[in-house]
Amino acid sequence: MPWAEPVHPAAEGPAERRGLLVRMRQAREGGDEASALQLQAEDLHRWPHLAGRAESLAFARALLAFNRPRRAEDALLPPHAAEALTRLLAEWPEEPLGWIGLAKLAEWRGAWPEAQRHWQAVFDRFEALAEPDWYEQFMMASWLAHDGPGFKALRARLRDRWPDHETWWDRYASGARSTVPGGTGRNRAPSLRDVEDLLRFGTPSEAKRVLETLSALDRESATGRACAQIIRTVERSGLIEDLAAGGVDPARSGTSLVWRNPAGGDRALIIFAGGGRGFWLLLDELHRALRGCGVHLIYLRDLGGSFYLAGDPDLGIADYRGLLDLLRAQAAGLGATRLACLGHSSGGYAALRYALDLGAEAALAFGLMTNPETRHDPEVSPAMRAVAERNPGLVFDLPQAYAAVAQPPRAILCFGDGHHTDRQEAERMHGLPGVRLVPAAGVADHGAIRWFLRQGRVPGLVAALFEAPPA
Repeated sequence: MPWAEPVHPAAEGPAERRGLLVRMRQAREGGDEASALQLQAEDLHRWPHLAGRAESLAFARALLAFNRPRRAEDALLPPHAAEALTRLLAEWPEEPLGWIGLAKLAEWRGAWPEAQRHWQAVFDRFEALAEPDWYEQFMMASWLAHDGPGFKALRARLRDRWPDHETWWDRYASGARSTVPGGTGRNRAPSLRDVEDLLRFGTPSEAKRVLETLSALDRESATGRACAQIIRTVERSGLIEDLAAGGVDPARSGTSLVWRNPAGGDRALIIFAGGGRGFWLLLDELHRALRGCGVHLIYLRDLGGSFYLAGDPDLGIADYRGLLDLLRAQAAGLGATRLACLGHSSGGYAALRYALDLGAEAALAFGLMTNPETRHDPEVSPAMRAVAERNPGLVFDLPQAYAAVAQPPRAILCFGDGHHTDRQEAERMHGLPGVRLVPAAGVADHGAIRWFLRQGRVPGLVAALFEAPPA
């Protein structure tokens, strides 16, 4: 999107303001768009009585254009951006940019339920003007707020208006993914979000192709460098080749990856790996530890903070029961009648949760949360509340659930002994039948799983999952 020059009468305002406008123009002409945007926001904040519709619209366009290819950690949010956009909406409500700008601010903060509410306001007032890209952004906010019905309704409305338009969801669900999840139409250029989505849902090679098309500003950002490091690590590790040898199709690497082990026999381990864009890094370490354990492996990816309770977007499964049925079918396809689960962080909760319904022998969890509804993380709690509200009884307290079952799966709970929260969570299940606590000495962070991996202790823990309990 081209930069829109604000309209500032040269003789208007104090000398201090004229100096600020000169610095802003110099920054823009010198290619320093970030500084220009900051100065533009400062002007609107300090002299709002001198700024009209043109200046406010110019700021909104510049803010959206600058941040469009960026993720939250790379977004530039001037201190007074919300103030400027709120004023734009209040004084010129007929302009969609004020409404859209507030929705994007919420997205850049990761506040997806709030973003969803703002997008709903946009559509309540401007749906006749909406373009497919608006629908896709609203769909993304709805999906990440775990509003499945809202997501489906938006998708249906989009397809009614533009029957031939293919969304990122259509490509994921059908398996016919293009290189860029969001397409490259007139309103959709490749972005860092696409790179991260491909690391989360696709393959590192796909992510690399898109990353190489982005600007130097994006490639050298915190997100760009992190993605590049993930891609290089996986390329050098041989992970993709090993997965392919076990039956995984690297060209269609979905949310669920099934690896057949020739020595697996009737045993399968279901791994709730988590990791977001770092999925491939953790998977690389896990696979090197697990491939020699003599079990078939079913890997799942993190589904946006839902603790694996919101379904599988790759296969169009929108609920917990659908994913449970998928895992049963995948285990049956491997000839596995003996199951165990492994998970890290939110995947630790999922490992114990799914183990109950799958009839698994045991579950191994690293740094688990025993009751997601008690979590106070500003990003996770709203998502879990949304899941819980639409699915009464789905989210429950693990200690209570395991205590209520006559013969629950055995559970091995690993945690850093110096991490207060992880230790407390594990200790909530202390004393329950079949529960074993394994602290990592001297570990004070949440990533205890990597300590156990690097200490070579994971294969022994996995072997214990399939051992018959003592008589």
